[in-house]
Amino acid sequence: MLRHWLLTHGMTLSSYLGYPVGKAIKLLRNSQYWTREEIQAHQRLALNALIRHCYDHVPYYRDLMRSRNLRPGDFQSANDLAKLPYLTRDLIRDQGARLRADNYPDRICQFRRSGGTTGEPIRVAADIRARAFEVGALLRGFEWMKCELGQPIVSLFGGSLGIDPNPNIKVWFREWLLNTRFLPAFELTRENVQDYVDAIRQAKGGVLVGYASAALNLAEYMSALGLQGSPLESVICTAEQMPDEWRSRISKVLEAPVFCYYGCGEVNGIAHECCGEEGYIVSQEHVILEIGGNNPANFQDQGHGEACITTLFNYAMPLIRYLNGDVFELQQPRHGRAHLRIAKLEGRVMDQLFRTDGQRISSVLPTHMVFRSGAPIWKYQVVQTELDRIIFHYLLRDSESLSYEMQHTLMGVLRKYLGDELQVLFMEGEFETTKSGKHRFVINRVLERTEVRG
Repeated sequence: MLRHWLLTHGMTLSSYLGYPVGKAIKLLRNSQYWTREEIQAHQRLALNALIRHCYDHVPYYRDLMRSRNLRPGDFQSANDLAKLPYLTRDLIRDQGARLRADNYPDRICQFRRSGGTTGEPIRVAADIRARAFEVGALLRGFEWMKCELGQPIVSLFGGSLGIDPNPNIKVWFREWLLNTRFLPAFELTRENVQDYVDAIRQAKGGVLVGYASAALNLAEYMSALGLQGSPLESVICTAEQMPDEWRSRISKVLEAPVFCYYGCGEVNGIAHECCGEEGYIVSQEHVILEIGGNNPANFQDQGHGEACITTLFNYAMPLIRYLNGDVFELQQPRHGRAHLRIAKLEGRVMDQLFRTDGQRISSVLPTHMVFRSGAPIWKYQVVQTELDRIIFHYLLRDSESLSYEMQHTLMGVLRKYLGDELQVLFMEGEFETTKSGKHRFVINRVLERTEVRG
């Protein structure tokens, strides 16, 4: 009863208590039925206010606009964003302090690192309004994927890593409020999969939310033991590329539709799949998406190319024309909703890691490990050469060092999930790249040899 009241009324009340989640949710529920003209009018007002704020309070953008003889009045629509250059990860690392607004002190901001799936995590500040729109967009997206507020949620993410084993009271309350049961993805094995299935079967009418590779591993272990079916309304995956064969396999074993949503650590929920509709519906209420890359002087909101993102409500650290390293195909609306759609997300399916006993572990483990450990690493790569041997390549921030204690911590995490017999060699730099020069943050040589023999 209390949970239901908080979810249905507390969220709305929160807009009057300093955290405008309820206000954002109300706008987003109405705006999903807006016309294209209404969406563009909303973006125009938000962009005008953002550019004025950047000119007045963000040193990087103020100097950039002045160097190009630009003023806030020169930005009247999304098309005018082409007057500014792209923002890259390297620029964020170099200009991070100058990208911070001088009227948003640290005490009112949330700091987070990007998901690091490119092996190059960055640190970004976010303010209350940005977080409200991100939460609202995520909750609306979950509704599109057959997950209503209050339904049971089984969360198949991460794990304690042995770094921070003490539960956080805020995390506990959020899990209780959202009716969430956490299952550690990195600890899933053939031996304990029955416990995971039991927890899922208690979540009747709910959803499973987790890493794509973890959901696949769950399905494979269930199939091997003849544990077919679940009472779930849907399975929702994120953080990794979802091949069609993975989606089909997960859906078949769990007997539930599989959906995906797209976001990144810097911005969070950007676009979501929707039951009965094709592609990912873009949350244009809080982001402007365009195709980046070849011609930075033109604004292009359809076609194929690099993901280019502008955040409309993160005043603490605005990201304008930010290239996050992803590639997609962006399409104009068809029938139904007037929002843009991501027709296809592209990216290499990430290699999973092997435990020393041959079982697979989600490829998100290194990302989670680097993020949670606090290691001063800005680029990394994990190469598994044998079941019991890993080479950890890394680069550090300026004037930092990877101490013996930090190496011991990272090695402890890898051995916790991959096996006590694992050997870990730390190597500064010397990253392996593909023929096209792209960075892979997990490379499994054991898997490659297996596939060649197969």
